[in-house]
Amino acid sequence: MTKKPPLINTLLRHAPNDGNFPTNIKGFMIARRDTPNIIERCMIKPAIIITVQGKKRFIAGNVPYTTAAGRSFILGMDLPVDCIPLQASSEKPYCSIVLKLDASLITQILAELPKEDTDKKNLLAAICSETDPAVLESFTRLVELLDTPEHIPHLAPLIIREIHYRLLISPLGKHIRAIYFLGTQSNQIAHALTWLEKNYKAPLKIEVLAKYAGMAESTFHRNFKTVTSMSPLQFQKKIRLIEAQRLMLTKGIDAAKAGYEVGYESPSQFNREYKRMFGKSPRNDIKAILAHT
Repeated sequence: MTKKPPLINTLLRHAPNDGNFPTNIKGFMIARRDTPNIIERCMIKPAIIITVQGKKRFIAGNVPYTTAAGRSFILGMDLPVDCIPLQASSEKPYCSIVLKLDASLITQILAELPKEDTDKKNLLAAICSETDPAVLESFTRLVELLDTPEHIPHLAPLIIREIHYRLLISPLGKHIRAIYFLGTQSNQIAHALTWLEKNYKAPLKIEVLAKYAGMAESTFHRNFKTVTSMSPLQFQKKIRLIEAQRLMLTKGIDAAKAGYEVGYESPSQFNREYKRMFGKSPRNDIKAILAHT
């Protein structure tokens, strides 16, 4: 029997340099970083991220989560996250595999599983833990499909369903269940996050968000901060600033226009908050990023 190559070898063949590498498998990506201590700030959709080599810190809200080989970072809601590779080099890059969580698939599997009591109290939107061996084994088979693309349409959906199933029945499953079960506080906050992400340009009105979540204002504000580790205003600011950076990088617009596009009416306020988040003025930040690409 031919011995299978180590998982990291297969991944690096499909991710030959620094960057994110979407695959032919929908929702499945390989992330490679060759340089440590560079902060990336971005919105991340619900996903499971398994570190295969190296070390990385994710900061969701104000809570740091550190992953190393064999550990998973699971994000159950759309959140702005700071990502910082801690151990990475061109000789031994940081490498992870990323699978988006499929809400419809989760709902379908939950309907088929035996009913369990779900914790209606707040559970964090993000969690970091050792990867369940069965989940890792399923991911390994998913990665192996990259070398036999003709099998992807037939086998990838089955393996992805298996991964979701194994996540839901694992010890971490309670966090995912709480987000997707109607009536839980985590589920109500998840709905508010979706609304806020779509309407981040509008002035923030807690009473509107609270009504959308089906909570009293004081309860909503408290639960929002418990689940996401940030306030609604902090969440909105992060979305606005991350999107403004993207607009300046991809469309080449200036800071004043970018600030206006994401909802700021005052250029000085935009510049001040941008510098507080990214450490440089918009102009200097974009110039520094472009110089390294």
